[in-house]
Amino acid sequence: MSEVKQNKQVEQVQPKGRSKKTFYLLALVFVLPFTLAATLHLLNLKPSGKSYGNLVQPPKSLTIPLLHDVQGKQFKPQQWQKIWSVVALDDGLCAEPCQAQVHMLKQVHTSLNKEIKRVQRVLLVPAEMKPEVFNTLQKQYPDLIILAAADEVTAKFAAEFKVANASVYLVDPLGNLMMSYPNKFDPKGLRSDLSRLLKNSWAG
Repeated sequence: MSEVKQNKQVEQVQPKGRSKKTFYLLALVFVLPFTLAATLHLLNLKPSGKSYGNLVQPPKSLTIPLLHDVQGKQFKPQQWQKIWSVVALDDGLCAEPCQAQVHMLKQVHTSLNKEIKRVQRVLLVPAEMKPEVFNTLQKQYPDLIILAAADEVTAKFAAEFKVANASVYLVDPLGNLMMSYPNKFDPKGLRSDLSRLLKNSWAG
């Protein structure tokens, strides 16, 4: 009797042992990429090539509010998730230099080919944009997200990007500000950085 009882106990223990091993294995699979990515970023270790933009160290977790475009259409915090965002920041009314940059970012975006849907372009203007400027930009670049308003919410959010003397920024799919580009930069460098990030990224 004692031998039969012992065999039953062994049978009961084995599945628990297996489930524990499975749990730890799954935990390792999910946690390891996060740990690896954080370590590489914080230590500025790049597996291949070099970054053309300036890394924000450590990455800055953005406090993303509910924003609106000129027409009052909502742009929700969730719309920053699961996608890479190229953000152009302009303190003025998006005059000619700003519009030239918007055009350049469109060309970079288009050059991503099959990866184009993994990236969105955002023009952030913490000021009142003239309706005619907004309409012109929206007509020329229908997929451009234009967030412009002279309110406290937009101004506060725009201030979070001013970590360097830059006008273009990269935000990852987790809402982290991770890279900035100076006022005059080579668009080929931005494209190279985006291609590398999209190739090696598990998110977005």
